[in-house]
Amino acid sequence: MHLDTDKLISKWWLRILATLLGLSLPGAALLLRRTLESHLASAEPAQLTQWLIFLLAVVGLLLARLVLQRPWLKWDEPTGTWINRFNGLRYCGTCRANKLIIPLKNEVTGWRCVVCDKFRTDPARKHLAPKLSDSPRFRERI
Repeated sequence: MHLDTDKLISKWWLRILATLLGLSLPGAALLLRRTLESHLASAEPAQLTQWLIFLLAVVGLLLARLVLQRPWLKWDEPTGTWINRFNGLRYCGTCRANKLIIPLKNEVTGWRCVVCDKFRTDPARKHLAPKLSDSPRFRERI
């Protein structure tokens, strides 16, 4: 339980640090607003357009890197699957190693990949064994 608390705290610290880092540039721009306004007022429209295009290109590259790195997937060691942090879908670890992102099919005791047919058991689920009294063979014997 202590390790889970440490992981939770470290995740929150990382989120707070990322948020502060993300807000640092707009914060600096607000602090230097008068200086920026005087420079922007004296700048030519063509130069402002170039700065805007550069800024949009940087934001676009950062978003593309975020999407391509797939940080929304988290490895689940006990099941050997990848979990989407936003919607909870599970993905095949074998197929992901081959650069394929394949959602797993949910079954009674785990998940099955529809591409490589690998089955991943879920240790949290109870393994359901059929009861003898419910089986048709048991009824025939009676």
